[in-house]
Amino acid sequence: MKNFYFLSLFVLLSIVSTSAFAQGEAEGEREEIEEGKHSLALLLGHARIGQGRNEAGEKQFTMVPSFALDYNYWISEKFALGLHTDFLNENFFIESESEGQIIERERPIAPALTGTVKPGEHWSFGLGFGGEFAKGGESYFVTRFAIEYGVEIRNGWEVLGSLTQDFRANAYNVTSLGIGIEKRF
Repeated sequence: MKNFYFLSLFVLLSIVSTSAFAQGEAEGEREEIEEGKHSLALLLGHARIGQGRNEAGEKQFTMVPSFALDYNYWISEKFALGLHTDFLNENFFIESESEGQIIERERPIAPALTGTVKPGEHWSFGLGFGGEFAKGGESYFVTRFAIEYGVEIRNGWEVLGSLTQDFRANAYNVTSLGIGIEKRF
């Protein structure tokens, strides 16, 4: 008799939890459709400085750690406008094209207003314009191209990989490779 009660309780709890889980999933899908206009992504990566120099001014392969914080407003399923900000997390040296002298860039920040097109389920392509700003140095105009590949985990969360190419006008180029997580809300 005791086993019958436990078995009955187990079956009842299983049915209730299954229906509650299914109902929660349906509500979550409705929320995502209604509230999925914004997204926020955090990416960690490395940035290769195209015209990197050492302190003596000699050419060198320069790679610095970076992270990006990207905000998008999705106008439609396939198109978004946003602010994508890259943070280079180390000081490095470049040769100034205009003056021909070695300049130290101190942890520059590069925000860009970016338009993103997502033609399919996973790939997205971006083009943006902005600036790069560093403490004690001059600012540069930035043109940014980006390619991202994302895989949705669940409930608006997505894991993504990113490859960006930044062109600093009359200065240097930066290629960044990163991986991160994005939340759509």
